[in-house]
Amino acid sequence: MVFVHLCRASARLQMINITSSSSSSSSSSSSPTSSILLSRNNNNKNNTNNRRRGTRGDRNMTMKVSASIDASIALAVAQQNLALALVLGSECLYNQQKMATDFVGYPSIKNIIPGVGGLVGAFVVISSDNAVGTPAGLVLGCLACLYIMKVEVDRLVATPSTELDWPGPKVFPGGLALFACLQFITNAQGFLREI
Repeated sequence: MVFVHLCRASARLQMINITSSSSSSSSSSSSPTSSILLSRNNNNKNNTNNRRRGTRGDRNMTMKVSASIDASIALAVAQQNLALALVLGSECLYNQQKMATDFVGYPSIKNIIPGVGGLVGAFVVISSDNAVGTPAGLVLGCLACLYIMKVEVDRLVATPSTELDWPGPKVFPGGLALFACLQFITNAQGFLREI
C-alpha cells in the first residue's frame, strides 16, 4: 500500500516537472519521457470522460433494467383476447341454432359466460395501459383462457365421433380449445415480459 502511494507521489512530481519544463522549453524540443507521460495523462482523461458517460471501464456504474411490455404489444394481446371472446360467443349462438338441444356436444351459454366475461375484462384492464392494470389484465386473460380450454376440452371429449362426417362436430370445440391455448401462451408471454 505504501508502495502505491509512493508511485502516485512520484508520478505527480514528474508531472509537475514536465509541465514546468515544457512551459520553459520550446514547443519543438520535447523529451521522450515527457511525451510518454503526457500521453498517459491524456489517456487517463479519456478514461475519465468515458466513465462519466457510463461507457466501458466504469466499475461503479449501476444499471437498472426495466422489462416491461410495449404498449402496442399489450394492445395487440388485448385485442386478441377480445377476438377470442367474440369467436366463442358467435360459435355458441351459431351452434345452438344448428344443433339439436339433446345433442351431447351442445354448446351452453352458461358455461362460456365466465370465460367470455374474463376475456372482455382482460381487454378492458390491459387497455388501461398502466403499471398495475396491464399485468393484472394479462393474468385475468390467462385464467380466462385456462377456463375456456377446460370447457372446450370437456365438450370435445363428450362429443361423439362420426366417421362419415369429417371433421364433424368435434371441429368447433377442438378449434376453440386450440385458440384458447394459443391465447393463453400469448397472455403468459406478455405477463412474463411485464414482471
